[in-house]
Amino acid sequence: MKVRARFLLIFACLVLVATTLMAGCLGMGGDWTGQPIWSGKGDVTSAATVQHVLEGFLTDWAVEDYPAMYARLTRLSRDAITLEEFTRIYENFAQTLTLESIQTQVLSTLAEANHAEAAYRVAYYTRLFGILSRDTVATLTREPDGWRIQWETGMLLPDLRGGNRLDFVSQLPSRGRIFDRSGAPLAAYENALAIGVVPGEILPEQAPDLFAALAEISIYSSDSLGRLVESTPDDWYLPVVSLSQAAAVPYLEHLQSFYGVRISEFRSRFYLDGGVAPHALGYMLYIPEELLDDYLRRGYRQDERIGAYGLEAAFEAELAGVHGGSVYVKSTSGQIVSLLATSEPSPGLSITTTLDKTLQTHLQTSLGNLRAAVVVIEVDSGRVLALVSNPHFNPNAFDLTEIDHSMLESYFSDPAQPLFNRATQGQYPLGSIFKVISMSAALESGLYRPDSRFFCGQSMWVCNSVTLYDWTINYGLASGDLSLVEGLMRSCNPWFYRIGESLYNNDQDGFLSEMAYSFGLGALTGIEIAEAPGNIPPVAGSCLNSAQISIGQGEVLVTPLQVAAFFAALANGGTLYRPALVESLSTVTGEKTYTFTPDLQGELPISEKTLAALAEGLRMVVEEQRGTAYGTLQGLEIPVSGKTGTAETPSGTSHAWFAGYTRVNDPDRPDIAVVVLLENAGEGSVMAAPVFRRAVTLYFSDGEDPGGIMPWESEPYVLYQPEPEPADESTTGE
Repeated sequence: MKVRARFLLIFACLVLVATTLMAGCLGMGGDWTGQPIWSGKGDVTSAATVQHVLEGFLTDWAVEDYPAMYARLTRLSRDAITLEEFTRIYENFAQTLTLESIQTQVLSTLAEANHAEAAYRVAYYTRLFGILSRDTVATLTREPDGWRIQWETGMLLPDLRGGNRLDFVSQLPSRGRIFDRSGAPLAAYENALAIGVVPGEILPEQAPDLFAALAEISIYSSDSLGRLVESTPDDWYLPVVSLSQAAAVPYLEHLQSFYGVRISEFRSRFYLDGGVAPHALGYMLYIPEELLDDYLRRGYRQDERIGAYGLEAAFEAELAGVHGGSVYVKSTSGQIVSLLATSEPSPGLSITTTLDKTLQTHLQTSLGNLRAAVVVIEVDSGRVLALVSNPHFNPNAFDLTEIDHSMLESYFSDPAQPLFNRATQGQYPLGSIFKVISMSAALESGLYRPDSRFFCGQSMWVCNSVTLYDWTINYGLASGDLSLVEGLMRSCNPWFYRIGESLYNNDQDGFLSEMAYSFGLGALTGIEIAEAPGNIPPVAGSCLNSAQISIGQGEVLVTPLQVAAFFAALANGGTLYRPALVESLSTVTGEKTYTFTPDLQGELPISEKTLAALAEGLRMVVEEQRGTAYGTLQGLEIPVSGKTGTAETPSGTSHAWFAGYTRVNDPDRPDIAVVVLLENAGEGSVMAAPVFRRAVTLYFSDGEDPGGIMPWESEPYVLYQPEPEPADESTTGE
């Protein structure tokens, strides 16, 4: 009896505590009805079951399993609200409160007959407002299949009882800017002007002066503007340039004196000079529907834009800063009942890139109408100084006014795919540049020495199955007797067919692939923006495939960035660095929160003797008269080494490659590796090597010396024909 009396006394105390807690919660939450009339006789077993049911409901809430929560409601509650509406209420609540997670605790339960009440506490972990905490109460009803929750909005937050709602007022932070390595601005967020013309409204007598005025502020010459206007329908809007409002002010009065000029103002993420390195910097778009919930929970507005590509996307969190705002409790009439929480915005961080604006801009205007890529990288650090994909695009088109939408639409319809980043995502057969890796495998296998010799004819019976040819088949004379180093200099296909054949026949199938993996091929480089891994087959699988892989054909696919990374390693003594685009991140006060340091990824798995043999062969390509790049690069005063490549493609004309590096050894100006890829342009020595020459010359002259004229130019940076004349499609030369 004493035990039973003690138990009843404890239970009575628990009931008293629970009643007190619930009374306090009701005072916080406003009016609440539906309380049963308690007789004072609690049911301990039912109370435990009620606690279990409520804990399940709260656990489902924590993982946002709204259908499971809904299934725990009473029939009456489910009749009053659909699952879709129930889900929408919880999702809107999470978005408004910028909710990351919740933690819950059941404080007490009281059950009698078919009615129960439970007090519980919710801690709301929010992105903007820290941790908020509220105590509230749930009512449960016993139905034929068990205890069910009688749901109402006060279960989310007691402040919502009586029909109240939450309202979030957002405060936007200022977005960080993007600079080149010297501090020159590349992207900002400011008032800007879109300037263009409607051809049919231009007065013929004003046209020459108008084109001259527009040429002064755009990337176009007067002549090219004239041709653009002639080829554009009279009633179309032709976008010419987007300028910051400050930069446009000196020209506005003069431009407004011409007929046919259209000038419109917009608030935008503004990219200077029509987009410097647009594939690296990227652009901004409205938040896509599938990401909207996440961004609303970060305090973003539904009509905001976010980084959608390039560094803008990769560093969205850093550039955007932290949103601020206030959450108000409002009555059904829209009156503010209380301020629930508030926070101030924090401005975004600015990015200083590794890019050299002058070098990047000149190379962007050097590729004519070619589909092409150029990568320039410091050999001793991995800093990317230029990353060019052609054709390029104006990222301002993604945030222009209605009249400029034709520009954006053209980017998506253009078969040349200007939005595609050929430098990091284009995957191409490497052609003869792969011979650097094949020579490394040959020497490290022990089957060959640098002075091993072989007669390089114009054809070779390979793997006792097929005749394969050398590029000299179209030029009259075979290369003749060559050492392995000379074979690299001459880019002799038969020498490397023999290497592929020998490795396969000596039970070393896969050794070529292992060497390629160790050079960083077939894997992501780790650069900050989107990239592709390329493809290196794990094994050749047959003698003939091994021979094809040895000259960079078959299933071999690489990105220009990967090639730049391993050529930098060849130049620096064998160290592979992660290519990097970001030099530093800094606050609005200039405090740096991140500073670049070289990120070593590995060492080339080759001996010093092999590295020296490769270096000699690559030097001879450029400096010896029989070298495949001698004719194009002779007279270049900057010491360089490199390799030509002409990669056969199923689509017709070969891709033109050139990869190389400088050997200046100036402590004040780091040496660079440069890779050039021109799609379907013909021979690497004829088409790609001149671009390499320009890149090197521009770099060492601070942009002053263009390094000659490209095959498709009438003068530096001026295109004289729509496309370069393709080489003979039967050519597999270097």
